[in-house]
Amino acid sequence: MASADVVTTAEPAAGAPRPSGLVIENLSKTFPSVVALDEFGVDVAAGSVHALVGPNGCGKSTFVKVLAGIHKPDAGARIWVDGQEIDAGSGSAADAAGVRFVHQDLGIIEPLDAVDNVALGLGYQRGRLGAISWRSQRRQTQALLDQFGVRVSIDVPLALASPVERTAVAIVRALAGGAPGRGLLILDEPTAALPHREVDQLYNLVRDVKATGVSVVLISHRLDEVVAIADTVSVMRAGKIIGGGPVAEMDVSTMAGMIAGGSHLVAGVPDRADDEPVSDRPVVLRARQISGRHLRGVDLELREGEIVGVAGLLGSGREELPYAVAGAAGVEIDAEWEVDGETFEAMTLERAAGLGIALVPAQRARESVVAPFAVFENLSLPALGRLRRGPLLSPGRERSFVREWLTAMNVRASAERSPITVLSGGNQQKVVLARWLAMNPKLLVLSEPTAGVDVGARTTLYELIRARAAEGLTVLVASSDALDLVHMCDRVLVMRNGVAAAELRGARITEAEMVDTMEGVV
Repeated sequence: MASADVVTTAEPAAGAPRPSGLVIENLSKTFPSVVALDEFGVDVAAGSVHALVGPNGCGKSTFVKVLAGIHKPDAGARIWVDGQEIDAGSGSAADAAGVRFVHQDLGIIEPLDAVDNVALGLGYQRGRLGAISWRSQRRQTQALLDQFGVRVSIDVPLALASPVERTAVAIVRALAGGAPGRGLLILDEPTAALPHREVDQLYNLVRDVKATGVSVVLISHRLDEVVAIADTVSVMRAGKIIGGGPVAEMDVSTMAGMIAGGSHLVAGVPDRADDEPVSDRPVVLRARQISGRHLRGVDLELREGEIVGVAGLLGSGREELPYAVAGAAGVEIDAEWEVDGETFEAMTLERAAGLGIALVPAQRARESVVAPFAVFENLSLPALGRLRRGPLLSPGRERSFVREWLTAMNVRASAERSPITVLSGGNQQKVVLARWLAMNPKLLVLSEPTAGVDVGARTTLYELIRARAAEGLTVLVASSDALDLVHMCDRVLVMRNGVAAAELRGARITEAEMVDTMEGVV
């Protein structure tokens, strides 16, 4: 008997595409002042891999959240899975229809082995008296892994497994218990955390999933990934599908052009000259052969007053480089460093702080903001030693310090004693940025500085960073949003497969040029 959330239909409405793995019509989602999805529609053939690509903010994440039931769509949306119409925006209906998700963070519990991780999704096998039957549980897990050709030791904690093995277990867990030859698997940036050498193994797994008849929607920034494993592709911009078709009939250049939306410069970018003299400025930091989890020998030279950008697809090394420079990569980084004429082989957080290197990390909520603290406490945290009167903190000095910086960052001073979590994402980012600017760093390292920041706050951040660079501050900024780099940078390093594949200067710093270079078109 069908769930109350599910309406079984033999065919979609007249004129709609025939039933297939996934059919979506007229899917819109409006937030206050933002249209995230605008009459979005897609047809995913059963048993195929359909790629969904587009720039940041195009609506890909909102599409996933609607399908998962996290967001309720606007009225009028219709969704079919394997010919069965489901209630749009109902997570229980999607789950009953066999829609499964593997997100970028995987949701794997690494201290547990594959047996427990699969059982947490599927349930444990139990004997007559209700106790867990570990023999049956192990047999079931091994059979599921064998079905997709996954070779993982089922008794070893997944913390000791390779990244691709953890990803494979997440995929098997998602598909466990589904009807044979049916269902829909959503893969959200599945290769983002994988070393380059393991990517082909995941491609083979996706092909095995497809061969069982399961439909796959692949969300990716990597067009080489799309070419390698997808049958069809849809390109999104501004909440709509703007183009696409069979992958065999499209080239990477065409897809990249659709994603970039043209090669014009964005209004309001700084004036640049290809031959702008920077070689006579003092070197702030020089590093040779930076190598780590994804980095494979990157040379970096930063000069006083420069804003140097780092672009690249997920897994290219773009995310790792800023953390490596700030000594916060979390893995061993091999490199030869030179700062202020001093050379050394290891960059640590303590050394970076002593050298005047400040990091504004990518994950604001997890890595920067202290959620229980008020705005003023978050802002003054690194400066407490300077705000003492004798051995004790001076509330008056702290208050003056905080109000000065809130005013400079255009954050209302009345918010100083509010929990920082009540501020908008843009104002939270301003507080985090002020925290480190107030320490007068020599080098400011930014990772994803405008994530979750609205357009107005972005403009303020761009202007502030450019103004500080004009005063001599050196800035390294890594961003998945090409417009951040277009608006701020003097030059941009484009990362591909762990190395700096190109350096863009002057009029070449455009969204289209970056996309083409990241994808290997030029």
